[in-house]
Amino acid sequence: MKRTAHRAGALLVALTASVLLMTSYSPSAAANHSGAFIGGMLVGHLVTGAVSRDKQRTADANQMAAQQNAAYQQQAAAPAAQTPEQRIQQLDKLAAGGYITPAEYKAKKQAIIDSM
Repeated sequence: MKRTAHRAGALLVALTASVLLMTSYSPSAAANHSGAFIGGMLVGHLVTGAVSRDKQRTADANQMAAQQNAAYQQQAAAPAAQTPEQRIQQLDKLAAGGYITPAEYKAKKQAIIDSM
């Protein structure tokens, strides 16, 4: 987004300079006004287009970010299905850490085996 704004600013400066050069070398005052008018319209059109494209890119980026965020939240909300081996390994860690008693370990392990 910063590059687009920088490019638009550089384009605006370059076009403004060319309009000023074009109007300063015109032979008559009428030509100065018409050159400035045409140059101003050209610069305005180009800058408006650049700003419009920048807004569209920003909207597209925001939409993509929202979709990615929704997909991430959906993935995080869905519990990952564990295999019986993974569940027993987790149970082993709980028992080794002293978080469950040997009786609880035995009962949970039997429940995991029975569910297969």
